[in-house]
Amino acid sequence: MILEILGLASLGHLAADFFSQFDRLPNKPMKCNMCATFWLGIGPMIYLHDYRGLLITAVASIVSEIIWRVINRL
Repeated sequence: MILEILGLASLGHLAADFFSQFDRLPNKPMKCNMCATFWLGIGPMIYLHDYRGLLITAVASIVSEIIWRVINRL
């Protein structure tokens, strides 16, 4: 489960970085690390883990934000 959380957080971070190059996309659901991770992961995680998938996705969103803050601090 830890690998799923870290993988989803990393995928969400990469997706937010990818979407940030497009000017016409809105900031909140696409370019925000937490939002992108949450919306990318909510469907698959609920499918795989039932109601616990919501909690896993929430934790992955927070981890994605922590990854973003650590990278920007370097």
